[in-house]
Order: sequence, then C-alpha cells, then structure tokens
Amino acid sequence: MPFVAILGAGELGATTARALAGRGLVGEVRLIDEAADVAAGKALDIQQAGVLDGSSSRVVGSGDVTAAVGAAAVLVADRVSPPGDIAGGDGLALIRRLVDVDRDATIVCVGAAQQELLERGLRDLPVRRSRLLGSAAEAMALALRAIVAVEADVSPAVVMLTVLGRVPHGVVVPWRDATIAGRPLVRVLEPAQMARLERRAALIGPPGPYALAAAAARVGEMLVLGSRKIVCCTTLLEGEFGVHRAVGSLPVVLGRGGIVRVVAPPLDVREQVLLENALRQG
Repeated sequence: MPFVAILGAGELGATTARALAGRGLVGEVRLIDEAADVAAGKALDIQQAGVLDGSSSRVVGSGDVTAAVGAAAVLVADRVSPPGDIAGGDGLALIRRLVDVDRDATIVCVGAAQQELLERGLRDLPVRRSRLLGSAAEAMALALRAIVAVEADVSPAVVMLTVLGRVPHGVVVPWRDATIAGRPLVRVLEPAQMARLERRAALIGPPGPYALAAAAARVGEMLVLGSRKIVCCTTLLEGEFGVHRAVGSLPVVLGRGGIVRVVAPPLDVREQVLLENALRQG
C-alpha cells in the first residue's frame, strides 16, 4: 500500500500528518523524528482523532529515517528539537542519506524557510528536479487566493492563480493569467481593486503552519494518487521563461514519481523583469 513519510514531528510535521490522515486518501502516514517517543505519541493522537473523521488512514511514529524508504512521497518538515524547519547542512545531510538508500524517493520540502535547502539539494545531490521540490509556493498561492476572494467577494474555491519567483519574499503573480469562476480576474475587478490587490499581495508574509500543512498534504496526495490539477511548486528552472539553473516556483502537474510537466503561463515584459529580479536574489 502506498504511504507518505514525514521527516520531522514538530508543529508543521504533525499538522501535515493530521491534514493527510484527516482526509483519508492516503493509506498510511509515517511520522519520523529522532525524538521517537514524541513522534509515536503524536501519531497515536492523530490516529485516535481520525476515528471521529471516519478516516481509515493508519498513522505510525518512528525514530528511524529509513522508515521513509519506499514512500510515494517524503515530506521534509520540522524537528521536535531543536524546533524549526529542517534546513542547512543538517537538512542536506538528511536528504543525502535518504537519497543514498532510496534513489527513487520523491522529496518535498514543506517549510517556508527551506529555499536554500532546495537550492543546495538540487545543485549538490544526484537527484532529478522532478523528484526534489517544495510545496510552500502552493501555500502562498492559497493565501493569495484568499486575498483575491475577499476583494471580489467570492469563495476562494473559484479563484485560480499562479505563484512564480521565490517564496516567501520575491513572489511574482501573473495577474492576467488569474481567473475568478473561469473569467479573467482583470475583467472581474475594477482598476482600483486591482491596484489595492497588488499592494496587499506585495505585503503578504510567509505562510503559517496550517496553510503550509494544507499545501503539503495536497501535494503528498497528488504524488500518491496522481492528478491532472495544477499546483505551484518550487523546483529548478530549466529554460522556463528563458531562465536556466535557478530555483523558483513553477506551476506543475504532479503524478506518481514527481513532476510530470511544467505549465508555464505567458508573462508580459513587466512580469518577466520582476521574475528575473526575484530569481536573481538567490
């Protein structure tokens, strides 16, 4: 049975496990942390909460990273101690160890502070871009959809948009490509509303743990089940928008085994310049 492994049983890791298990679309979730007792305790708590949800997902805890071998998706989150996103040299060593024992692993960095980890992993490790990606860009897209929904007085479910660039700072949104209930956003909103929307979007901060967990769970499910839906993920640009060997957010289609294809929207001159400047920050 396909399963999802989560490395790190901190707040983000446990919230992601809860989001995955609560939806009941993944057969098993493995919550892995060096603090094995904490991981096991949180896994049991999530499993018990699933009874009320009617979820059939099994949730187990472990202190051994090799428990992630064979997972349909490995989500890299945050440790119990010291608290914070798995990142830096320790994070790279953890991903390297996983790749060494499972060359077919599809690894997703789910934190908002893991851009550098992704860049180093894609540059230094023997892993294809289709199998090492970040989901924080989708969390940022969720936040922006909520802002658009408030401005347009609609449900966020009918808002569709793309996040490009670097998350959380350096985000570029191609507004002409965004839609509300299938209609171009720029035709639904008045110019004054668009100006207000762009100002608010420029001030938005990093996504919080609930949005990050929701985005990670969505990406994890797509990697297990396959999907034709488009999500925003951080990965290596290989010619998209004329950019090579830079790490940034792209709209992609995911399937079993990672990124199936990139769906790059058209950019106007201003958006292209903004994107190049954002990626140059790295």
